[in-house]
Amino acid sequence: MVMWGAWAVASYYKKIIEGSDVKFLDENNEDDFFKKFKEALKDRDYVGFSLTSMQIKYTVPLVKYIRKNYPQIKIVAGGIHPILFPNQDYGDYFDEVVDYELPKDTFDYSLLPEQVKDVYRKKRGQVVTGFNCSYKCAFCINSVRNCKYEGVPVEKVLADIDYVVQEFNPPKIYFRDEDFFQDIDKAKAIIDYILDKKYKFVWDTSSRVIHFMPRRIDDDLLPKMVKSGCQQLRFGVESGSQRVLNYLRKGQTVQQIKYAVEQCVKYGIHATCSIMTGIPTETAEEREETYKLIDVLSSHGSLVDILGPQIYRPYPGGLLYEEIKKYGFKMPDTFEGWITYYDENPLGDVFDTEVNYPWLNEEENKILPYTWVVAHYGLNYSNSKNPIKKLIGWWLMGHWKLRWFDGLDVKLFMFLRKKFLRTDLE
Repeated sequence: MVMWGAWAVASYYKKIIEGSDVKFLDENNEDDFFKKFKEALKDRDYVGFSLTSMQIKYTVPLVKYIRKNYPQIKIVAGGIHPILFPNQDYGDYFDEVVDYELPKDTFDYSLLPEQVKDVYRKKRGQVVTGFNCSYKCAFCINSVRNCKYEGVPVEKVLADIDYVVQEFNPPKIYFRDEDFFQDIDKAKAIIDYILDKKYKFVWDTSSRVIHFMPRRIDDDLLPKMVKSGCQQLRFGVESGSQRVLNYLRKGQTVQQIKYAVEQCVKYGIHATCSIMTGIPTETAEEREETYKLIDVLSSHGSLVDILGPQIYRPYPGGLLYEEIKKYGFKMPDTFEGWITYYDENPLGDVFDTEVNYPWLNEEENKILPYTWVVAHYGLNYSNSKNPIKKLIGWWLMGHWKLRWFDGLDVKLFMFLRKKFLRTDLE
């Protein structure tokens, strides 16, 4: 996965500072990261870190290394954590903290790690056509930041597609937007361009289910999408309870969810449905409504993938965070507190399996994090052509039908998956 924020900042500085020697290191996508990190420090004036809250525990040792061995280097912090916590005391860790976003209209592909370039060539490239989202879902970090959709000019998007195809010739392109169809005219222009150029890659992206309506994603556009290589659409379904959807300010109905998935299946497009549980104020009956919706969606067969139901993960700020504070939920109020916060809290794995939320009772804290294990592997693997996956799917389907999310066999499966299998979730 490309770290778009840090890549955009590195590209921006390389563009505006003539003759600058900018290096972009991505710890998730570098072989021998620390060796490359130490080598790069030898001729640096500035080092910048893009921080999420979960990355702080990994960033602080790097900062301390710089302070000890290269005290002359100025250290700058930016990213989502400083944006969410602009008034936090960052102590002596950083010389400057940037609590705003820098321009993100330039992406210098020469800065990408070789490992990422190799993924572009062999698996999939990535192109972004727009940033953020103008919808205000109560649980989403976009609502916390009060941000709006920022579209990339269509001419630049088309040029990026051309470059990625010519340079990497990827079998697939992931349009990594939060909502590719928010600017429907631009989306249609991109689809027309792919058809005009006769490009052979397949592509996938994210959409809101509400776009499935006349003059947007309709029976005129869907055949063109398929012909241009559209293979998969990702949806934030979240809940099968209309009351919960309204509470989350999702701006969609259960019927719209069903219709969007039905239309995808009708045209042979994979629909990936992301779903949550453990939401504050959610009742057991509403949770069952979500499970029943999952049953309806998965009944369409192998073209529907269930992602979740993953346990709700809080972000500081915003409407839903104000709600959970009423339950006594707290996050660290100091920068140092974040260094160890995730040692005893959700660890940021693909999905969390350990939580202790005050709005859930003891049994719910224990059981609900494992609903995604049973649903994802049971429902999705049961449609697999791989005999081993199919066997696992049938086994976990028994758990799903009984709504039995506990059990030593489920935990054993997760232990073995984490130890021996690379996740197939993207």
